[in-house]
Amino acid sequence: MRSRGQVSRRSIVMMFSAWPLVRTSPGRALSPIRLVFAAAGEGSAFLAFGHAVKPVIERYAQIAVELRETGGSNENAELLQAGAAQIGCLSMGPGYDAWHGRGPFQGRPLRALRAVAPLYETPYHAIALAESGIRTLKNLSGRRVGVGPAGGPGEVFFRGIAEALAIKATVVTGTPAELSAKVLSREIDAFWYGSGLPSPPFLEIARRADAIVFGLQRDEAQQFRRRFPYFSPHEIPANTYPGQTEPISSLAVWNFLTAHEGVADDPVYRVTKALLDHPDEVRATFPTAAAMTRANAVANTFLPFHAGAARYYRETGVALPPALLSGSTPSAAVP
Repeated sequence: MRSRGQVSRRSIVMMFSAWPLVRTSPGRALSPIRLVFAAAGEGSAFLAFGHAVKPVIERYAQIAVELRETGGSNENAELLQAGAAQIGCLSMGPGYDAWHGRGPFQGRPLRALRAVAPLYETPYHAIALAESGIRTLKNLSGRRVGVGPAGGPGEVFFRGIAEALAIKATVVTGTPAELSAKVLSREIDAFWYGSGLPSPPFLEIARRADAIVFGLQRDEAQQFRRRFPYFSPHEIPANTYPGQTEPISSLAVWNFLTAHEGVADDPVYRVTKALLDHPDEVRATFPTAAAMTRANAVANTFLPFHAGAARYYRETGVALPPALLSGSTPSAAVP
């Protein structure tokens, strides 16, 4: 019996051959194409990004996009692997675990995933009402902490750092919108989350109440990176949130648009070109996408690029590592 997200090669072939709109014939006009786009839940940055890129893809790539609300990166990886979504947002932290068969994907590497385009960095930080007295991660011991969707990267990262720092907290899961409402109603004491800046649920809390946003202290960051080495230091600028007058030290991980390896090259090429040739139109409604540039494609260091995306980077002069253009990484690169 196959576990969730696993299907046979024959099933994958049948699934993609059943997409009559993904293929074109020489000398004929492109038929309309529909791609299911795995985003995340209500109040998430991934869903906001999806709403921002949908009209850009549809206008310039002439591809219909069906946004699908999900639990975030971990579920997106499963959906893409199974072919239930053809493109989707993926944090490269869960992406690293999925590709190498670690963490939630222990023992079953998801090797159908392919990188398409860089999106933005996600800094992880937390928010609490000022009245709570919470100012650091260590203050969360004995508290109720929202961590995002059950089984999502926010929960994985929080449980990891909580274990390292001996933080005994009650973990509460839910959509970003649900958890921001619970902070405001005092049902939970804090909310730990990662998203592009400003984080939509954090902004909602900070606009409606006197709140404190905080990141990681130096020793906390060191412990965090020992467990999750793909994170890098990130400073959240002052005034990102109402009442935040000083920069916040945090850690961040990149997010990429990804695809299933079986999606035809041309649609992926057109999606990549639509987004990276017209980033200003995405930023107009989703400013966090300022980092969505072709040059930042090199931020991906382990996930092979889809052949359609690789064609775009080749045409625009972006040099990608040869190991990420062959469909799989060298065995030495897999710890």
